[in-house]
Amino acid sequence: MQITTYQAQGRVPVTVLQPHGDLDAHTYQELIAVAHREWNGGARDILLDLGDVHYLSSSGLVAIHTIARLLHGQEMPDPDAGWSAIHAIEHETGLAHPHLKLLSLQPPVDKVLTTTGFRKMFDVHTDLGAAVAAF
Repeated sequence: MQITTYQAQGRVPVTVLQPHGDLDAHTYQELIAVAHREWNGGARDILLDLGDVHYLSSSGLVAIHTIARLLHGQEMPDPDAGWSAIHAIEHETGLAHPHLKLLSLQPPVDKVLTTTGFRKMFDVHTDLGAAVAAF
């Protein structure tokens, strides 16, 4: 998976992560690794641009959840924990994640996020400028 990263400046610096391709069992750990690298480099607010992601599996949900926990300074779940990582997410639905926002959801990805309750956990935007300004 190719992941483009760049900085956008709003009231605070925002790191934009833009994965290209499916976010699934073969690629989710790569997205987590890029987010962790950016965190280590000082990123504290991340905009996840999913405009070029047309498929999101449960592993992709784990990646999004892991990035949210990282930005909250919480312990990151073991990405190899399988269903226990998914069940950990269930206890956090409804919690706001102010340091991670989502951009440009494709209809199949939006459906997965809505069905699983993830969409309620994140601000979702269709415009880059509005998304950056929301931090």
